[in-house]
Amino acid sequence: MKKLLFILCAAIASITMQASAVHYSPYDNSAVKNGSYLIVASYNPDTQRMSNFINSFQQTLQENNPATRVFVEDMGCKNFQTEAHLWSGQLKAILEKHNADNVLSVVFLGQEAWATFLSLVSADAGVAESFKNIPVFSVFASENGIDITSDSLDRSWQPVAVKTSERILPLNAAGGFLNSYDISKNIGLIKTFYPDVSTIALITDNTYGGASIKALVEEESSIYPEISFRYIDGRLLSEEEVKRSIGNLPDNSVALIGTWRVNSEGQYFLGSSLQELFSQTKKLPVFSLTGAGIGSIAIGGFVPAYNADAKQIVNQIYSFYKGEKDAVRFITNEGEYSFDKRRLDEMGVLNYQLPANSIIIDTEDPQIKQYRRFLVLAIGAVLVLIFFVITFAWLYSKNRKLRQTLEKNEKDILEAKERAEEGDRLKSAFLANMSHEIRTPLNAIVGFSQLMSDVNCTEEDRASYSEVITQNSDMLLTLISDILDISKMDTGKFELDYKEINLRDLCDRIFQTTSHLRKSTVEYICIPDAQEVIIKTDIHRLSQVLINLITNANKFTDKGSITMAYSVDRDNGHVMFCISDTGTGIPQEKHIRLFERFEKLDEYTQGAGLGLAISKQIVSRLGGKIWIDPTYTDGAKFCFTHPI
Repeated sequence: MKKLLFILCAAIASITMQASAVHYSPYDNSAVKNGSYLIVASYNPDTQRMSNFINSFQQTLQENNPATRVFVEDMGCKNFQTEAHLWSGQLKAILEKHNADNVLSVVFLGQEAWATFLSLVSADAGVAESFKNIPVFSVFASENGIDITSDSLDRSWQPVAVKTSERILPLNAAGGFLNSYDISKNIGLIKTFYPDVSTIALITDNTYGGASIKALVEEESSIYPEISFRYIDGRLLSEEEVKRSIGNLPDNSVALIGTWRVNSEGQYFLGSSLQELFSQTKKLPVFSLTGAGIGSIAIGGFVPAYNADAKQIVNQIYSFYKGEKDAVRFITNEGEYSFDKRRLDEMGVLNYQLPANSIIIDTEDPQIKQYRRFLVLAIGAVLVLIFFVITFAWLYSKNRKLRQTLEKNEKDILEAKERAEEGDRLKSAFLANMSHEIRTPLNAIVGFSQLMSDVNCTEEDRASYSEVITQNSDMLLTLISDILDISKMDTGKFELDYKEINLRDLCDRIFQTTSHLRKSTVEYICIPDAQEVIIKTDIHRLSQVLINLITNANKFTDKGSITMAYSVDRDNGHVMFCISDTGTGIPQEKHIRLFERFEKLDEYTQGAGLGLAISKQIVSRLGGKIWIDPTYTDGAKFCFTHPI
């Protein structure tokens, strides 16, 4: 009993499901025999509109019969100019692959596949007989077309426009959706917008659609003798040549776009290709015959209301196999006026000025339009955030620079403090040194002056005392002069007075000035340059340097010679002076400190130790350098340069 009850319930459920399926099915396929369906696509069936149609067609068929098989074949139509004569052979091979006895219906997607099929039917009686009683359908095809020839197409081939209805006579059941291009309404629209138009340039590409539209416009152009028609054919021209042709259009011209998908080499155009074509002619009015360019560069046009309802075709197939042979028919898509809202706004055209029932395409992104306020607020928030980031970055940078400035100032203050302390120490040392150096000649002057005033002082003693007083007075005067020079150099009041002088005369003058210091056992020698040398210099300061050097040489040379030599080095642009002696010399370890202030080779000799420091400052101001020759071993040798 349980088994019988289970079987009864299953049977009831099955009957209920079948009844339900029949009730909800919109189509009656009871008369359809078993078989398959063939779809032949002109080009890639994965493109959106073809893919949508194929999916809808297959789903509708399988609603009633899940076992229904749908085959899809791709003809790969692309380069019309060089490949169109091959399409008939390709399509014939596809049809032979799918036996017509087993195919219930064939759907041709795209103008290329449909036109090739019609040409094949007209040319091949066997094909016409095979498909005489099988319903065939066109989708995405045009009512206006051209014949596909099996011969290769040269550049001079100009196709003639034909009607699809003229090519379906051998078939008993042909239908589908056809688009109709109305040339007269587009020209009327152009003349409404631009009454003075004298030239219309039709722009078409390297496709069957482009060639067929060109043929249609050529056929109907005779109706408008007042308008000159120009044909910019993408089959024959490169993209640059098309762009150049558009740029050469005369005044009062209007461009009319046909199709623009494939270039002369069979390659697909980029999405921005149309905008690029008209980038140099933005004032040229552009209209569209097919809808291409509306939403980018075209004002509008009278275009087909493209429609391809797969369910209507399935319904015609089912009706055909139920015996309603007239059910298979063509549905012509009526046209509609379509305009780009953005271009109309630019021209100041209002909606009521347009033809009735016009379609206005708003190219603005609907999401942006819907959420404009949100986007504005978001952008405002981002701008505020950017402002704060920039402000904080500026404050951080300013604080960083301020911190660096404070650190630098602190470092400068420490250095200034150290210099002040060093200056204070040097000042104390200077005062102590000067006090000692000044006291020595002053004591001699005061002491010998008192001895000279003694009544018992003889004339011989008086002369001797007078000589000592003179020497110490000269030494005191030299010391004070050195101090004044150092002070001028430190305060920037050290000025030079340039005059020309013959160096030979200068050497003689220096030797005469220092002759009283020369010991009888010492010889003065001058070695001049081979040629007479005249330089422009501060004679007093240059003499001061030479006198300082020869005076030092006299202090430490008891016998031998003191030599002053000068020579011109024209390659380096200077005169080099060398004062050498045969005295005691200077130890190597003291060379580095010789030109510092108060530095003395012998603490027991007269002088404040300022002569070489002053000489270095003078030579530097004159544009030269001074040094002691470390390779000279017969005494001491000082050298310095002076610009020529």
